[in-house]
Amino acid sequence: MMELFDQVVLTPEEDVIIEALRKIEPGIDRIAPIASKQSYYSGSRSGFVVRIGQQRVPIGSMGDGIWRILGLILAIVNVKDGVLLVDEIDTGLHYSVMVDMWTIICQVAKKLNVQVFATTHNSDCWKSFAAVANSDNSLENGITIHRIEKGKPASIIFDEQEMMIAAERDIEVR
Repeated sequence: MMELFDQVVLTPEEDVIIEALRKIEPGIDRIAPIASKQSYYSGSRSGFVVRIGQQRVPIGSMGDGIWRILGLILAIVNVKDGVLLVDEIDTGLHYSVMVDMWTIICQVAKKLNVQVFATTHNSDCWKSFAAVANSDNSLENGITIHRIEKGKPASIIFDEQEMMIAAERDIEVR
């Protein structure tokens, strides 16, 4: 993740990252990398601090959710005007932050013209996605769930309205 962050330091996209992280932790003023060989190459949850008020807080100490959101946002800002593929997008996230995750992803992806394809096996994840898709009129269509069934020549497509109906009636879409 350090390499992805290096690509956006001192660019407008760095502000996009901070804005997105504030949706999870409103007190975040800044994010900065901490240079160390170990954190740069280890893949561990280290290497970043955020400033909350006057405190420097290692982002790794703030839980898996914010770390995962940081990774997703870094990925989106680094594929501006492109496509992002995410397998099992809900991995490492508590169900209570799914709506926040989808809100952040939809807003940032729209702002940066990124098309996101994500997989999940988690009903909380797709139901949260449906709620966000249904509540945000500014997203202008384009949000769908595709269910792929073995032996079928085409996917079954659920638009925003159909996703919400499926979520309300507990209809399986995965």
